[in-house]
Amino acid sequence: MNVLLITTDQHKATTLGCYGDPMGATPVLDRLAAAGTRFAQCRTQNPFCQPARATLLTGTYPSTHGVVRNGIDLPDAARADSLATRFADEGFATALIGKAHFASYYPDFPTGRIESVSDAARVPPEWQGPYFGFRHVELVSDVHNIRLAPDMGRWNWGFGPPPMGLHYGRHLFRDGYARGVERLRLMQPEAAGTSWGPTQTWKNALPEEDHPTSWIADRAVAWLGRVEEPFFAWVSFPDPHHPFDPPHPWCDRFRPDDMAAVLPTAHPTEFEGKPAFHRQWSQGFRGTPYEWANPGWAQFTDQERLTILAAYYGMIAQLDHALGRVLDVLTARGLADETLVVFTADHGDYMGDHQMMLKGPIHYEALIRVPLIVRGPGMIAGAVVTDPVGTIDVAPTVLRACGLPVPATIQGRPLGDGPREWALTEDDMIRGALAFRTLTTHRYRLTRAEHDVADGELYDLGDDPGELVNRWADPGVRGVRADLLALLDGVMRHDLGRDLPLVCQAG
Repeated sequence: MNVLLITTDQHKATTLGCYGDPMGATPVLDRLAAAGTRFAQCRTQNPFCQPARATLLTGTYPSTHGVVRNGIDLPDAARADSLATRFADEGFATALIGKAHFASYYPDFPTGRIESVSDAARVPPEWQGPYFGFRHVELVSDVHNIRLAPDMGRWNWGFGPPPMGLHYGRHLFRDGYARGVERLRLMQPEAAGTSWGPTQTWKNALPEEDHPTSWIADRAVAWLGRVEEPFFAWVSFPDPHHPFDPPHPWCDRFRPDDMAAVLPTAHPTEFEGKPAFHRQWSQGFRGTPYEWANPGWAQFTDQERLTILAAYYGMIAQLDHALGRVLDVLTARGLADETLVVFTADHGDYMGDHQMMLKGPIHYEALIRVPLIVRGPGMIAGAVVTDPVGTIDVAPTVLRACGLPVPATIQGRPLGDGPREWALTEDDMIRGALAFRTLTTHRYRLTRAEHDVADGELYDLGDDPGELVNRWADPGVRGVRADLLALLDGVMRHDLGRDLPLVCQAG
């Protein structure tokens, strides 16, 4: 048995056709769901990249592995808990191709970690692993083309030039410095005749064959085409994370005027009865150094919103196409029937729901519900599971599928191992100021503010799937709230696994 884990970044579940989307952007993923089992109510265990990815790697909660927010490096000791280590120790070939994000891209001080953009300059050109148990790695560094600070210039240093940029940076500069700099120029909004702005949306002029999505697919196809041993491979795409800059032809796959069907409806009164910072989050951080993290969906015009959606869906269509190329290798080599394919995302994106965009410490379904599709031996074709499960369950699922022991330290449960009643999401974005625990059941979503346990949210997902009415203070559901809080207290960890800094770096 082989395992192919494919992930995307900041991917809203409802953009997939098999999750009800009408735009037709995901034919490959829809076929994968038809041939496998779709988990309709999967939640991430943290709504930010680094904690969510560490959970996928270890099968443990952020409060256990210690990466409770972006900007905290996964400790070297976690190598022993890595899925890749467990597979490698049993003789499997292991590979990670694409985005890892097990370490901060821009730490306050040098850390020596290879994914730190500045420290990547110390990585020998020939290095391809090992890394957290993956014996073969080909990595992108910070390839989200975000301008974090004016002194960074007009490109993100995560693209290079070498020796920064890791494997993808070297690819961009493969035929000389001048050609590499030209590729960096073509990536920028100025090359498309526009400028960096709040929408973070433009038509990327970089040729598709040099785009990170294409490069990751190329490298995955090459490795999967030559591996001879049973394998565990993680192919990790950084899109459709912002900025929204798909290359041709994908930037024209959808027109803004086409996107009215998926433009979320604004409900101006929905913030009544909700925590005050929800309304503030919808307005964003326009005009501050943190605008890139939240430019404020509520401040855009409908035409700007439609333009963002068109680009976001273009990125998803490009990903779907690339994913098809990777899956085709399994078929061509006769490995499809003996490979467990898992597709999921680290977290979602509000993308207009509740007048918000991108991600944040507000656990609406658009953010914490993620796609999860599993195809292969033991999975029923076309089945849909509606139990609340989590990305924490991926690790024990693939271990058991391959006949490997599931250590007692793993906190997830193999998918299909009995009914599920709840999923837990942790969030310590700023411990002591913004920290939350969310419990999702078949019917309810309860979120408690750990920095103020008297404050919280309670939604009846059966009667109110749009999460418009917060019933936390509703006396009519006082008993439900008490029961859910008791359950939450019974399943959550009440401390953190490591002594953690309060500073949160970009990443």
